Amino acid sequence: MDRLLNISDRSNAALHALALAAKAEGPLSVEKLAETLGVSPSYLAKTLQPLARAGVFVSSRGASGGFRLARDPAAISCLEVIELLDGPLPERACLFVTRPVCKRGTCPLKRLCDETAKTTHRVLEETSVAALAAAF
Repeated sequence: MDRLLNISDRSNAALHALALAAKAEGPLSVEKLAETLGVSPSYLAKTLQPLARAGVFVSSRGASGGFRLARDPAAISCLEVIELLDGPLPERACLFVTRPVCKRGTCPLKRLCDETAKTTHRVLEETSVAALAAAF
């Protein structure tokens, strides 16, 4: 599945952290989130910083601090998170990634690529953090 969607580890960790935060009663420490996700706390903190700057997460320091959602989890889409961390979803003119053999627009699989990209974009846009949290 990871090859089909090609979502970065960074976005994957962030989406999981957001889903966990959506289920939590209060702020979650980066250490607790990192332990649950099996990643290092420093990696996760760096991953979540852009989301805090964008107003998706709120972070607070101190003994009772941690990360919590800044917005309703139903209003945060998977697409928004992925685009904040990794930029827009890539477009492909040819499925030969390292050395495309098809000229732009002539690939026999172009229609399949276009439909898959459209569907993926729509599903990521329609899938909220609340929906991810419900699956936990």
